[in-house]
Amino acid sequence: MKRFLMLLAVAAVAGAMYAAEAIGSQQAKGPSARQFAALKKEVTQLKTQLGAVKKTANGAAGFIAVCLTSSKAGVAPVNDFGDASATPTFGYHYLPSAGGTEGFTTALDIDGSPTPGAFFQAVDPGCVGPAAASRAQTHSGSRLPLRAEHTP
Repeated sequence: MKRFLMLLAVAAVAGAMYAAEAIGSQQAKGPSARQFAALKKEVTQLKTQLGAVKKTANGAAGFIAVCLTSSKAGVAPVNDFGDASATPTFGYHYLPSAGGTEGFTTALDIDGSPTPGAFFQAVDPGCVGPAAASRAQTHSGSRLPLRAEHTP
């Protein structure tokens, strides 16, 4: 009986040592120096990208808060007026500057009626820089008016 208990004790110790060794061998090793350097470089790049995204988002939020919600901003009611396919045609009379046939056409215009067809976002003029303002001018150089041209 003593031999049996001694054999059982030796087997228990051997099993415990095997289990401890197996657990130790399964522990994860850290990244190599090369892997660590690559991860560090990637984290730095992601931080830079995150900074740029935050800067852009803050700029957009600021533009919306200041330029689209100020008392000088809002919406412009618009509609499509004219029908060049009707008989007789009606709409906006035009004469092409390069010559050609004058006629009538449809056009979007500010609509002062109670039921405009759509709304365009009007930006506070103080938020528009000189470069953008020059693109908002007609070919003749005069600014486009923001007023109702057609009221039923």
